[in-house]
Amino acid sequence: MEKKKKSMMKRSLGGLLKARRLEQKLTLQELAEKAELSAAFLSQAERGKATPSIVSLINIARALGTDIHYFISPPVPAELVSKASDPQYLNIDSPITYRVLNASIPNQQMSALLMDIPPGVELPTVHRDEGEDIFYIIKGRVEQMIDDKVFSLQAGDCVHMNTQLGHNIVNKSRGTATILWVGTPVLLPAG
Repeated sequence: MEKKKKSMMKRSLGGLLKARRLEQKLTLQELAEKAELSAAFLSQAERGKATPSIVSLINIARALGTDIHYFISPPVPAELVSKASDPQYLNIDSPITYRVLNASIPNQQMSALLMDIPPGVELPTVHRDEGEDIFYIIKGRVEQMIDDKVFSLQAGDCVHMNTQLGHNIVNKSRGTATILWVGTPVLLPAG
């Protein structure tokens, strides 16, 4: 059992290492030079075939623009759950209420928000160079513009789109519209 645990930790460390390296758009050789380690060793570490020492892990973390806690601090299980009794909100000056649904976990790939949009409020047209968005209408009636097309959406409707397309949403309801948004890449900073 102990051997299996150690193997799982190595794969987890290797997966985090590779994901962060790719996120930083670094080759193994580039990371090796920055961390003052060999590319062969880093390749083995990514595949779970080698385990870096603490000093090596600190150098790798610095080279990847993070700290050692990225690799060795597992998420606290209680922080993985968003409880209705203790909601977390974005503190921004907006008529829209944004409840944060995602946790801050290592190697996070997406963000999630629950948006309450007052009647008549329009979100500005946006686009991002890369990523995907999913909008699920929980309550209300909205119009969503995607590129130059307008879609009338109501509770139960869903949109899944590439973020390179310009898009916005207008609440056409008499009451508050509630939308679940999930998107990539991560938009909200960890912490």
